[in-house]
Amino acid sequence: MRLPNTSNDDSLELKMTPMIDVVFLLLVFFVWTSSFELPEFDLPGSLAELPMGAAEASSDTQPVEKFDEIIIRLLWQVEGTQIMLNGQPLERMSDIKDRLIEITSLGVQPPVIVDPDEKVTMAFAVQAYDAARAAGIDRVLFAAKPE
Repeated sequence: MRLPNTSNDDSLELKMTPMIDVVFLLLVFFVWTSSFELPEFDLPGSLAELPMGAAEASSDTQPVEKFDEIIIRLLWQVEGTQIMLNGQPLERMSDIKDRLIEITSLGVQPPVIVDPDEKVTMAFAVQAYDAARAAGIDRVLFAAKPE
């Protein structure tokens, strides 16, 4: 019987080329994906100061406020549905249109979110939607309830 050869003449050869290719592909992937992030200092901030000469020139025009979003809450009550526009109660559905026309006259187009309670009828929610669209608002959305 012949004994197995225990000499280490045939050394194990490790191929480095595939590993270098994988590392290079990972490097390229991370460089490409990280280049699409905007640096934080390039984003607009609300604490910017006006230049020295611009303070007198802009005093006659009022600055336009930034609106994040306008929320129309439709709250169900026994005596009737209560309308709230960003926490302020309104008497009639036509008041929604009037308030939103005032806001759009400032030159802004904030998104409007209609958030009805569960017991509010769909017809009342659609009336609020129609009032917002009649005021010239482009983005009118309905709030979604988590399940």
